[in-house]
Amino acid sequence: MRGTLLKRFARHRLWACLPWLFLLVLAPATAFSQAWPSRAITLVSPFPAGGITDLLSRIVAEELSKSLGQNVVVENRLGASGAVALTSVAKAPADGYTLVMGGSAPTAIVPALNRSVSYGPKDFEAIGYVAGLPIVLVVHPSVQGSNLKEFLDYVKAHQGSLNCAHHGVGSGNHLACLRFAKMIGVQMADVGYKGAPPLNIDLLANRVQLYFGTLPTQIQYVRAGQMKAIGMASPRRAPFAPEIPTLEEQGLKGLNLDSWNALYAPAGTPKAIIERLNSELNKILAKPEVRKRIEATGSTLNPGSPADLEKLTMEEHSLYRRIATEANIKME
Repeated sequence: MRGTLLKRFARHRLWACLPWLFLLVLAPATAFSQAWPSRAITLVSPFPAGGITDLLSRIVAEELSKSLGQNVVVENRLGASGAVALTSVAKAPADGYTLVMGGSAPTAIVPALNRSVSYGPKDFEAIGYVAGLPIVLVVHPSVQGSNLKEFLDYVKAHQGSLNCAHHGVGSGNHLACLRFAKMIGVQMADVGYKGAPPLNIDLLANRVQLYFGTLPTQIQYVRAGQMKAIGMASPRRAPFAPEIPTLEEQGLKGLNLDSWNALYAPAGTPKAIIERLNSELNKILAKPEVRKRIEATGSTLNPGSPADLEKLTMEEHSLYRRIATEANIKME
């Protein structure tokens, strides 16, 4: 009888202690999250200083430094279309002190096309969408047509004589050339360049005729009459240039090619830190002065949750993997 009572007493004490044991397990993680950040944070930018990704990184770093009470330092790690930076961040400690300004190209497209890249979207925790770069289809003024229908009639009547320019095999605008040609049912040559500056020189000289470029880069030529904008390859018109209709509203469905930048951390970063960063980021993007600075670059804002960004990243990754498989495109 005495033994039975002792066993019951022991079981009772065990159950009574379970809530405390649970709190003890959680205590280190909770304390860690509450103490964060206790030192400087590094925000890695995968592209050179002066570009749009670097500019956005510096705006976000400046504002996060204020809201978090710790310095957020931008570090440019260049190479392999952003893969050098993303690879290093994927391997960094998941403690909230290393972040990266990833996005459509380095986070989703590059690992979809380049099997030698050692990371994928699942090696990162999505924090939040920062800004989108609308893509516009521009053509040399000699290409006839002031809207999509007239332009398509011209393209179909001149098959084989028009070239679509891009930034190299596997780049987002290279895949745009391929998708566009397939969607409208024409054969079209594509010509690669090492970035927008040399490409625009040849487009202005009519050595190439079509280009899916970022709106901030191309709008100066459009407004100067040196190029024609056929339409935005984005889901909606850009506030920066509302006069340019989308390709979708003109009848070409499904060619939505926004380039975007977003904030990520290494996989395994505590959820409390991710949620704090997302909250601070969305507050930053809601500031009128910050919104004005970002929109002045031609970028668009669409703040959301970590889950929203994770969904976008995985969808983009799957889309480009499928496109690359269909077109037999591989990056090395």
